[in-house]
Amino acid sequence: MFGLLINPQPKRDESLLGYLQRLAGANGLMGNELIKAFQEASDEDVTDWFCTMTLPVSWSPVSSELRQPKTKALKLWSLQYKRFCSCCLAEHAYWKEAWDLTLVTSCSIHGVPLQDRCPGCSAKMNHDAMLANSCKSCGYFLTSRSAPATAAEDACIWMTAAMETRLGQEDISASSDLDALTYEQLHALSMRLAVRIVRSENSKPLKLANSGSLEVSRELAQAAGEILMSWPRAFRDLLSDLRLTRPSGMGWKLASAFGPIYRDIHHDLQAPCFAFVRAEFESFVQQTWEAPLAKRNRYLSENTITGHRWVSIDEAARLTGLLKSCVQRLHDHGEVASREIVHSSGRKSKVVDVGQVRELALLMQKAVNLRQAAKLLHINLERVRQLIAGGILKFYGGKPKAGEKWLIDIESLSGLRLERMHAPPGNTLVSVNYLAKHHLPTGGGLVEMIGAIQSGELKAFMDCDQSKATVGHWLLRPQDLTGWMQHALQKSSEFPGVTVAKAAVLLGVKEEVAYAMVRLGILWSTSVPRGRSTMQMVKPAAIERFRRRYILGPELAVFLGMSPKHITHHLWTNGFRPVAGPSIVKSPCRQYVWPRSKKLVDYLSWKAAHH
Repeated sequence: MFGLLINPQPKRDESLLGYLQRLAGANGLMGNELIKAFQEASDEDVTDWFCTMTLPVSWSPVSSELRQPKTKALKLWSLQYKRFCSCCLAEHAYWKEAWDLTLVTSCSIHGVPLQDRCPGCSAKMNHDAMLANSCKSCGYFLTSRSAPATAAEDACIWMTAAMETRLGQEDISASSDLDALTYEQLHALSMRLAVRIVRSENSKPLKLANSGSLEVSRELAQAAGEILMSWPRAFRDLLSDLRLTRPSGMGWKLASAFGPIYRDIHHDLQAPCFAFVRAEFESFVQQTWEAPLAKRNRYLSENTITGHRWVSIDEAARLTGLLKSCVQRLHDHGEVASREIVHSSGRKSKVVDVGQVRELALLMQKAVNLRQAAKLLHINLERVRQLIAGGILKFYGGKPKAGEKWLIDIESLSGLRLERMHAPPGNTLVSVNYLAKHHLPTGGGLVEMIGAIQSGELKAFMDCDQSKATVGHWLLRPQDLTGWMQHALQKSSEFPGVTVAKAAVLLGVKEEVAYAMVRLGILWSTSVPRGRSTMQMVKPAAIERFRRRYILGPELAVFLGMSPKHITHHLWTNGFRPVAGPSIVKSPCRQYVWPRSKKLVDYLSWKAAHH
């Protein structure tokens, strides 16, 4: 095509521009004459010329870019800005094709950053430098092994190795993840991810000035390498960071919450080879998106939308078969995790965790109302209310409003059982029901008495008749009851409890945490007059109730075998939510408080067994 006398064969990994300049130098041509002739040649001449030699893999795409440059942003090939490794030039005396890739910013052989300036005069390198491997401005020989003193960053080295491997790879992996991408596809993915990190104006189109220059492309390679070399963890961290940088008023729309990367993933990276990126994003949404998903969303799969656990109260009622008022009660009482957002119009929207609602719905199928509980326990309604207030009976949905009924857990009723202990002969015995009617104070006493029976402080007996095994039919000796009432009830009336500060010491928390738990109703307290003021006192029963219902970080750390600093993230990742804590808007507290649910206890037991 050129009619030259000397036509050396190109090296296996030599760049097209480097070969054209080496060919020009061998035939005594100056400047960029041969490059211009190549750009102006016809397609037939170029094709015929290519057929006369064994081509490196990059020549065909580089030829198209050189002869018909595209206006596309963030190009795959950086032909205007020349970069090199002086050690490689000294060893092989030719310019490598991989150096023309925008994201190749380091030498995979020597582990040093590539250079784009003359080590002698700091002038920018252009095509003229490739003619004699020297600087046109000062004549400095680029083969002088003037490599940078510092090693290249690990992320840049990883990105260089990934691009070079794919450039020379003939067979692509049959897997459906990162390893299956070609160098063109890897470039497209890397640029989409990197530009969302290095740009401050994340809402503008995907454009970056001088993206082919070594300074900018090194920054892009560093950002992309950090994500891809730690895939998918780093990708999830990126999504989390992008959410934090978005305005707070955009929280419940995926496109608004994640910004342009949401469109990048589902529109610009919609090729089948990027399915693993979309799947990872979808998995991230399933695990961390604490807001509803629009059913008309055309990007997410149907299973993700229908199986999403954060739904409105109406939708939770429909999915679980509960009444809306029942789900609302569970929400208001804090028994299910919920989130709330205030729209710009002032309207408030709430969502609940439908998984927790489903679990409670199964338990509530056997729940009984106040009258049913009184009948089962063989005591009157007021005494049942006292057992509820004392924490002996578990209930759902909080205290009912007018027109609503109590939802008492049947399992807590079944838990009020005695060991098989028949009454001894020759003793006068009275039933708990009789004592509650005629001897115990109307306002209390039953809760303390049952607590004493359960702890063994007070001995109770059962009738031989199996139908009389409930609380109201338990039998006690009057002399035992008299002794207990003189000590326990009298002590309780004279000593209402301990101060909140003392309760904090008993629970192993700071005073601010204890006062916050009292304020939130997690730790029950009693107002006691002290002169002209009122003092909050915490009874021992309230402390025991707290220990039965809730669990704190130090105890969790023992079960999980990890630092208390990492417990919140670990439990949150595994689907557990605290009832109070620094990040809980409705229940602020300096320390996280977790409900001691059966699910959490089972999980802790499993972790302790496998630790």
